[in-house]
Parts: sequence; structure tokens; C-alpha cells
Amino acid sequence: MQNLIGIIGLGLIGGSLALNLAAQNKKVVAIVQNPSEILAKHNFELVTNNLEALNQCDLVFICTPLNSIPALIQTIQPYLKSNCCVSDVGSVKSFICQTALNYMRPDCSFIGGHPMAGTEKAGFENAFAELFEGKTWALIGNNLQNNLLTNTIESTGAKIIWTKAAEHDKAVSLISHLPLMLSMGLFNTLENLADPEIKKLAQSLASSGFAGMTRLAKGNSELNHDLLHFNQAEIKLAYNQFMIEVERIQKNL
Repeated sequence: MQNLIGIIGLGLIGGSLALNLAAQNKKVVAIVQNPSEILAKHNFELVTNNLEALNQCDLVFICTPLNSIPALIQTIQPYLKSNCCVSDVGSVKSFICQTALNYMRPDCSFIGGHPMAGTEKAGFENAFAELFEGKTWALIGNNLQNNLLTNTIESTGAKIIWTKAAEHDKAVSLISHLPLMLSMGLFNTLENLADPEIKKLAQSLASSGFAGMTRLAKGNSELNHDLLHFNQAEIKLAYNQFMIEVERIQKNL
């Protein structure tokens, strides 16, 4: 009998995961706030807003906005099938994994996850099945293994790296969250420039370099806020180290 895989939230990440798994003829149960005809046209086993549909799922991915994941971990507990494995795709792991430690049923398991994939665009309309091909997918090692979870992730073309929640958050502060903050700062420096003539000239002269550096700032505003908020302690440490390097560069000018 084929396993049922539940996906809560079909934005860019959840939608891309659902499309990928459905293309492999895996049985996907999609939980969304507003089921629509567009979603119904895809090869999903079920599209619904009823969490009770999770009661037949062997594996569940929570793919909602970062700020909603802890509450959902608590909310879904009565609906989970015994021995179900739950994972998520949140890009900050410590506070999510702590919530799971506090609330997961003893007959189920939680393994935190973070696919290092995405674009500056959001929503199911921007989802595509190839999003995870060749990308890294972090899983939080807490003495748990689940073959269905790892096999499902690897089937998308992603490569799994096992780590710990705190180490993950330190690492992504350096290679994801600090770059986001710097991108936002650069974008706002020009956007809020007091001299309108220089601002207009700079915008006219801006080319691929500025576009590349500010691409992250133009992404999903809710996600950007959550990334900086929920990992702020590690981002501050990364920023302090960055400023040390900037000062070192300045001294060598």
C-alpha cells in the first residue's frame, strides 16, 4: 500500500514539493486554507482545508510561514496517525524543534527540516517541481531516523545534510540571514536617500550588480521579517563579525 504524504501549506516550497511528489505518482494530501480549482487540477490525492485528512498520512510536512509553524505543531496532534513522522521547512530551527520536543505525541516523531532552496517569489503560482534538484536539505539530528522522510526528500533531487538545531541557526545566519539584512540595508539606503536628484541618477545607472545585491530585499516581506526576527541573536553575532571584516578592509585602503 502506497504511503500518504501530507503537506500543510502550498506556497513556493510546499507547492513545489507537492508538484514534485505528484509527478512521481506519490499520493499527496494537500492541506490549504482555500482549496481552489487550480489546485484540484493537479494530480493530488486530496486538496482540503480539513486537518482531519492528516489521520491517514504516514508523513507530514509543515510548509506554512515560519511564524505559524509552532502553533501548527500543537494543533495537528489530535489528527496524526500513530507512528506518523512530522517535518517542517522552516529556515530557523531552534524554536521550532523546542516546540516539537514539548508537544509531539510520544507515538509520533518530529524531525526538523530546512530545504536550502527558493526564489524571491512566493505563492503556489510560482512553485515548480524542479526547485529542489541539486539543493541541500538540512535535517536536524535528534537521535531519530525515518526512512520514509529521507527517501521522500532524496526523491526530489535534494541532498540531505544532518546537523543540530543550534548549529544550523548559526550557519544560516552567515550564509542566508546576514546577506538578507545587508541586501535590505543596501536597497533602503537608495530608497530613502534624501537627495532626489542623486537618487534618480543612481536608479538610472543601476545595473546587474545592484540588482543582484538587492534581489533578496525584494522577496517575500513576511518571510524576510520572520527570518530576521526568529534568528536575531545569531544574526547579531554574524553582523558583528562582518563589521570586523569591514573595518579590516577600511584600514587597508
